[in-house]
Amino acid sequence: MTILGSHSGKFHADDVFAIAALSLLHPDYKILRSRKSEDWAKCDYLVDVGGVYDHANKIYDHHFKNGPTYEDGLPMSSIGLVWKHYGSEICQSPEIAERICWKFIRTLDAHDNGIELTTKADNGFSVGDVSVSSLVAVMNPTDFSKADEVFEQEVNRAREVLKAYIAKAQKWFASKQETVDSIKRANAEGKRYLEVSENCNFMEHLLSTEEGKNILFVMYPNDEKWYARTVSEKLGSFNDRKSFPNEWAGLRDEGFSEIANIPDGVFCHHSCFICGSHSHESTTKLVQQAIQA
Repeated sequence: MTILGSHSGKFHADDVFAIAALSLLHPDYKILRSRKSEDWAKCDYLVDVGGVYDHANKIYDHHFKNGPTYEDGLPMSSIGLVWKHYGSEICQSPEIAERICWKFIRTLDAHDNGIELTTKADNGFSVGDVSVSSLVAVMNPTDFSKADEVFEQEVNRAREVLKAYIAKAQKWFASKQETVDSIKRANAEGKRYLEVSENCNFMEHLLSTEEGKNILFVMYPNDEKWYARTVSEKLGSFNDRKSFPNEWAGLRDEGFSEIANIPDGVFCHHSCFICGSHSHESTTKLVQQAIQA
């Protein structure tokens, strides 16, 4: 059994997620929370405590002057240090580990080191700043005699979050290759639309490649139907390279089928960014009409 050590008392997101990450690497584990050096000596890994960052001895603390940082100068916390050394092994891919680091881990590092990541908009609203770090922090019990028990519960939750990030990153990389291949096929066939599989995360990959600049729509199956959606002008934009015809907006079933001249229409969104039918043939026809409109 692997003993994963951290400090006792109040916990934060960085030590919760550091232990959670190591538990993915060592499913047969025990957590030991203590501030006593004799207990630390029993641990196979020690995070967020110990006074040093010593990878050779598997001690991953950052609470000292001139502590560890990323190459760009962002201070690291215990989860950043653990992820640096074991992220690739946990994810079984350095690329996936790197993506998760940028998408999630660095945010935890920043919060733990007191770095504000966002600029609040001058919109007149006053709202609380809720983050993963604050959600973990609020789970600290008012009775610290129960802290170890709650800490283990939070580790279990954090482990599921990390597993979800890993799964999403795996899907992102698979979608990248599928999108690139689909763009190549479309360009070879002179088409201005793509066909991808259900749940392919195509948009970011499509917008990031020069080869896809002429693509206007993307088709995909879902629940025994075929849908098509527009391509945004840029990531996060609500403006499209080309929308579906305005006369289709908000129509459903027979009404949509009649005006679009297909037998099995499902609907067209009132914003004209997505529409669909019960067949590949009809949705292809919808896309072709929209391209020619």
